[in-house]
Amino acid sequence: MLYAINATIEHKRGGYKNVAQIPTFYLDSTVQGITDTSHAEFIAKEIINPTRNKNLKVNVTAYLSCT
Repeated sequence: MLYAINATIEHKRGGYKNVAQIPTFYLDSTVQGITDTSHAEFIAKEIINPTRNKNLKVNVTAYLSCT
């Protein structure tokens, strides 16, 4: 199964908040071993912010893709 990932990143610095949209990308459950939608969201967050930078807030939504 393929999961379509939509995500935004919020970055706060000096009292300002910047929000950036990440281009949609896909995760393949047979490659990453994804078990469900929440697991796909977790993996996507790890891909986007692998160092778990506390200054970044990653918002992720995973959708089961029909393709």
